[in-house]
Amino acid sequence: MKTIQILIAIFFVSITVNVNAQTKDKNILKVNYTTGCVSDFLVGMLKKQVQDPSELSKMLTKMEAYKIHSSFYQNIKTKESFFIIDSISEVENLGTTGYTYYTYRNADGKLQGKEIFMGKKINFEGKVSELNWKITDEQKEINGYQCKKAHLEKNPAIYVWFSPEIPVSGGPYVFYGLPGLVLESDNYFESVNATTIGYESKEVFEKKLAEVKEKITSKKAITLAEVFAKKENFQRMILKGK
Repeated sequence: MKTIQILIAIFFVSITVNVNAQTKDKNILKVNYTTGCVSDFLVGMLKKQVQDPSELSKMLTKMEAYKIHSSFYQNIKTKESFFIIDSISEVENLGTTGYTYYTYRNADGKLQGKEIFMGKKINFEGKVSELNWKITDEQKEINGYQCKKAHLEKNPAIYVWFSPEIPVSGGPYVFYGLPGLVLESDNYFESVNATTIGYESKEVFEKKLAEVKEKITSKKAITLAEVFAKKENFQRMILKGK
């Protein structure tokens, strides 16, 4: 009798696992990203200001511990997608310039989103076609994928590493318009890295999408160009020591 019960239990678990596996839809891509405040610009500023190597190392270690966890979902068929924050691993006595609350891209390439920058909420909107990329000859491997480097023509300080091996145009924040998934990016005051790539069920995608759409507002929305200008102006203020 015990043997039969064990076999039934194993069969039930097997059925459950198979059903769960079948709920994953290969048309729904899900990528987990981790955002940190160790960007090229901030590290460069610290190296100029902190002369003691041990003190610099302590500061960088502290900065590296601060993480923002977000997820990117895309319906590969319709191109509708969104990037949304999941959680923040905060560090005591460490503040950052902000983070992306959500970004939504509809099937026609319109972008809408909200982010926190210098303690203020910013609603923005624009189009994927506004993001003009210059793809460079630089290449490197990330998590087993061959990647190429690209930067925004009007904002060279913003660059990404994308993989043509994953033919999905998207990634963190507003980084769309490239012939491949963005796996890493550096954007003024933050750096972003993909941690896992997989698929999700259509049910989860639709539920999350509905939650994002409830948050969307055009109230006092500014353009993408204005968002980048705000960050460039703040960068210049830091460089001038103001």
